[in-house]
Amino acid sequence: MFGLPTATVVIIFGIPAIWVIYTLVFVYLSRGWKAEDIAEDQLTTAPSGPSAATNDHRSETENGGLA
Repeated sequence: MFGLPTATVVIIFGIPAIWVIYTLVFVYLSRGWKAEDIAEDQLTTAPSGPSAATNDHRSETENGGLA
């Protein structure tokens, strides 16, 4: 292509193509991570007794103040 050696064309177009494919696969595989985190948080903070109301004592700085 354009008089370039085959190896150069493979490097110029192959590496970005591999990167795009990698990114698309990562996005596809990580699409449910937020739902898993929410489910995990609900399991760990579920009420488990009479003192459950006092167990949720997260500070504002623990999550950056973004409650």
